[in-house]
Parts: sequence; structure tokens; C-alpha cells
Amino acid sequence: MKIRYKFLLGSLTTFVLAGSIGCVKLDPEPLSFYAPENVFTDQAGLESALVTCRKQQKVEFVGDAFDAGTCRTPIVYEYAFSDMDVIGSPETKEIHNLETQLTPTSNYSLYMRYWLLGWDGITYANTVISNVPNATFESEEAKNAILAEGYFHRAYWYYLLVNEFGDVPLSLDEVTTPKLDFKTASRTKILKQMKSDMEFAVQWLPITVQPGQVNRAAGEHMLAKIDLALGDFQDAIDAATRCIENYGNHLMTSRFGVNANVDSLDVFNDLFNPDNISASENKEGLYVVQERYGITGNGSENGSYRMRNLVPYWSNGSSVKTPDGKQGTTYDVSPYDGYDEVAKLGRGIAKIRPSNYYQYEVWANSGTDMRHNSNNWFDKSRLYYNRPAAKGGSATWFGKPIQAAFVSDTIRCYFSFPTVKVLIYKDDINVGGSPSGGYTDSYVFRLAETYLIRAEAYWWLNNIPKATEDVNTIRARANAPLLSNVTIDDIFDERARELFLEEHRKSELTRVAFLMAQEGKNGYSISNFSEKNWYYDRVMAKNNFYGTQYFYSTNSYVMKPYHVLWPIPENWILANSEGHINQNIGYPGAENNVAPEQ
Repeated sequence: MKIRYKFLLGSLTTFVLAGSIGCVKLDPEPLSFYAPENVFTDQAGLESALVTCRKQQKVEFVGDAFDAGTCRTPIVYEYAFSDMDVIGSPETKEIHNLETQLTPTSNYSLYMRYWLLGWDGITYANTVISNVPNATFESEEAKNAILAEGYFHRAYWYYLLVNEFGDVPLSLDEVTTPKLDFKTASRTKILKQMKSDMEFAVQWLPITVQPGQVNRAAGEHMLAKIDLALGDFQDAIDAATRCIENYGNHLMTSRFGVNANVDSLDVFNDLFNPDNISASENKEGLYVVQERYGITGNGSENGSYRMRNLVPYWSNGSSVKTPDGKQGTTYDVSPYDGYDEVAKLGRGIAKIRPSNYYQYEVWANSGTDMRHNSNNWFDKSRLYYNRPAAKGGSATWFGKPIQAAFVSDTIRCYFSFPTVKVLIYKDDINVGGSPSGGYTDSYVFRLAETYLIRAEAYWWLNNIPKATEDVNTIRARANAPLLSNVTIDDIFDERARELFLEEHRKSELTRVAFLMAQEGKNGYSISNFSEKNWYYDRVMAKNNFYGTQYFYSTNSYVMKPYHVLWPIPENWILANSEGHINQNIGYPGAENNVAPEQ
């Protein structure tokens, strides 16, 4: 049973424009003949609604395009506007210069992916939460468990929205008719509400669930993240500790799963094998979303698209030349040509590409860190010329390594990347042609992040030995050299190594920027947050593209301090005619702001 209700703006979710702001579709569009009053009256009906909530998280990690109202692969934007990566695709399709391209009225299909995804997720969660009191259940425990998971999903999306957009409206009830009087609530008010909800949730979420469902350990992890965002550091430590110690989870330090007997591989590789992510023997995954070939309810019709989005555009023969002047690469080859790079890498388009920080700096002195070995990291020196002479290539250079000096576009066509989370070969959809990335389950929360959350909370409390111990627990598993006296930068370096495509990088950087300002550290303050903040300073220090305003194609990579928060879409502000939604400082419209609800 597929149920999805869209109350366009009426539920402050999917907002559809038909040509202009003046044409806003406000009528509900049930994609099923089932109505809430008929479906959400009992436990089974609300459990079906939770399936929709879980599916919403899948969409973050899969797909490629923005079409048919579906927000696909928004997580790439969490990286593209961070210290780790930038957009590699042309600026005609994507954002390079945030000052001119990231505005309240332009590029809706780009930065709005999370805005739409978040509000849809909140609406689905509110549908569950609001219908629990009047539904029938097998027991009080079953009732509270469903309410707890509804709280979890709402907290998940609000956590992201307040760290992407800052102050936003707080919607706690199901909205079944058009509503035009939303008011902006402060980020702190929202986080405090989410904390209260999650304190209830961690009492009632089940300890043991089927893979793909939300358990109590995931609830503790979510609560720890919210505590950290609020600056409730000891509470964050307590929640993270319960997550680590109380529910039978542990870091995977020994080989396991389908390739456990392949001696050349390692446990980090095991962790991300598609067959291992949901395996019962994997005790590190706290919450996973399941994406399986041919199964109803997937987040994408065509697999993950990770190979397409994150692999360099190595096959662009016009940019990748041989030293004797021939086109060196192509995706139009047969496996029988003997050097089929396509089968290994797919036809990447470099939607995002790494900064020098993530490609080089963070791996300096990495020693035997397994996250950077050939099992789990693809060094660009492994790219080779694959265009046969019969197809216009070079007989001399065919099958030999690509020479960087003869690559005219090294932004898109020549860089290194982490294979273990990108090269997904599984399932028939990737056989033949130019594979884009197969179906795979994905970690939403993994215990490795819990340790790093706790490490950061210890750091804020100036307990550097305990912070160092937690970071070194992660590094020891990776067989990386241990650190001493870790700093906040060390912790975020470790997050970069460990949590690529798992953490929400921009949101986590912004979260720390708020904390730095609230705590008055290093000269930061809330009063001038949009003019001076830790997020911007770190990106400028680490991301060479934004730091130097590197010119690529027809414009430069430009970021300003106010981009610590993304703009609120102007059409949402204008259509909310009976209330007031604030704009973030730095963007047109902020001069009309009023004090948010506290």
C-alpha cells in the first residue's frame, strides 16, 4: 500500500510552482484512494505510514536527477558546500559561485532539494504523531513505540533544516487544510522541542528491530546529536555512552561477511559491502535504509547513481589526451577490448570532486590507515587510457596510465576518490552499457560516528584525554597512527576520513559554527554570525577552490560568510501571506525579518 499526501504549502511541504510565484497549487493530491481518516486508525495503518517515513531517508543517498517532484542525491550538496568537495558539473547546471547562484529566487532545483525533502519528512512524521492518540493498538507499549519513531523522523529532519537554514517554522501537528500563517521559530526552540521528543523516544523505541527500522540505539544517537547542537555536552556524552554500551553494538574490528575469507581485503571494506550492511553479524550499523533491486519502495528507480555522481569524468576523451595527441579514453568500448575501465568505474560525471584537503591533506602521514589503501581508495594514478587505436585512440598509450600533463580538465576528469562507498556493482541494472551505481543499503547512523560525537562533547568540556581516546578508538580500528591531544579540527579530520557520504558535512560544520558563537570561542559571536563564523573560516582554510576563488569554466568558486546558512526560498515566504517567515541575513528580504518565536 503506497500512501503519500501532499498538502502543498498547506502542510509546509512540497511547494509546486507552475510558471511563476503567482500560480501556487494548494490542493491536496493523494497518490492513493486511501484517506487518513480511513487508514491511520490502527496500528497497522500507522506502521504503513512509518514505512513512508523511512523511505524519505533513502532518497538522500540514491539517484541523480531532480524530476517528477523527487529529490534525489541531495547529500552531495552537503559536501559540495563544505571543506571536502566542490561541484564539478558545469555551472550552467550546478552552483559554483554561491554569491551569484545561491539566492532565494534561483536554482530552486539545487539547494531546495533538502528544503523540500525535509518538509516532506516532517509532514510524514507529523501524520504519524497526530494520529496516534485516536488510533487503536495492541498495547500501550506498541502505541508508544510508534509515537517514538514518529518523533525520531521529525527530529532527524529538523536537525538538518536548522543546521542548513537556521531559524525555520516549527510545525508539530498534521496539517490537513491549506495553512498560510506559519511563523519562524528560533533554531534553539526547535532543537529543545526535538530533545524533549527524543527523551521520550529513547524510552520506547524497541531495542531489537528488523534491518531498515529504527531501534533504541539509533534514538540515542539522534538524541546525542541534538544535545551536542544545543551545547548540552554532558547529556550528549550520556546518550552516546548508552548507545555504545547498552544495546549490543560494537565497532567491527574483525573480518566478517561475504568476503571474510578474501585475505587481500579488510574490515573497512567489509563494512560497506552491500551484502554486509544489514547483515545480522554487523554490530556497527545503528540505522540503515535498504535499497534492493526490483523491490517496491526503493528511493530510486535506477540504483544509487554513486558511480555517476562521484567518479571523475575520466571517459571524456576530448579532455583526456595521450602524449601523442590522440583522444585517450571513452565509455563506448566493449569488455572484449581487454581494458574495460567502464565496467570498473562506470561513466562518472564528477557531480562533486574533492578539495585538496580531502584528496591529500587529510591523508598525510596516514601510514597503514586502511581507509586510504587500494581496497578502499582509488588513486588517480590508477586511471588508464582505454580508447583502442581502432576507435581513434593511441596504439602506443593504450592500456597505460593517464598522464596528468595531458589532461586539460583536471577538475572533472582526474582526481582520486573513496571506492568503498562509491563503486557499487551489485545487481543486473549495472550489467553492460555504462553503469551508474547499483543498489545498496546505506548507513544512516553508524557507531563510528557515535564515538566521534562523544569525542567532540568531551572536547567542548575540555576533557581532552577522553576526546583523544574516542578518536583513537576509530583510528585503531582503521590501523591508523594514534593521535595525542586532539583538537576540534582533528575530530573533523577524522569525520572526513571515516564518514564520507554518511555524515551531513555542511550541517555538522554549521552546527559547530553555532556552538563557537554561542560559547564565545576564538572571537566568534551570535551577534555577527553571518559576517564571521567557524564554518566559513574552516572552508576557506581547507577548501582550495573556495579559498582561492578558483576560476573554472565561466565563473569562480565563491563563498561568503553568510553562506553558513542557505537562503529560505522566496516563494515560500511570499505565499505565507498570513504569517511571517524570515529570510537569512545576507540574502535579499532579510531586512523584513521579525524576532522569531523563542
